[in-house]
Amino acid sequence: MESATDTAGNGSNVSHGQVTNFLENVEELTKALKDVEAPDIARLRAKVKIALLAARGAVTDTAVQLRGQAQQVGQRTDSFVRANPWQVVGIAALVGLAVGMFASRRRD
Repeated sequence: MESATDTAGNGSNVSHGQVTNFLENVEELTKALKDVEAPDIARLRAKVKIALLAARGAVTDTAVQLRGQAQQVGQRTDSFVRANPWQVVGIAALVGLAVGMFASRRRD
């Protein structure tokens, strides 16, 4: 069974991968421009390198923060379920009943 932490982590990994891929593409572009000798390009390349370092740090910090928040939610949920097992069973039964009623109405 997949926990809330795992689910959040999977979503985070997908977006983290996309951002990382984008940053790698920008880095490749700056490397391709390193042979251009124009002073304006050199200044722009330096600014982009600084921005890339900052972006990579922000991505890493965000991923760590999201992982921590997902773990906290998972721990709180686990604590609630352990403290109130019959309430959780009742809520799950009501949700299942409601889903069943909606599903049977859609068929009609």
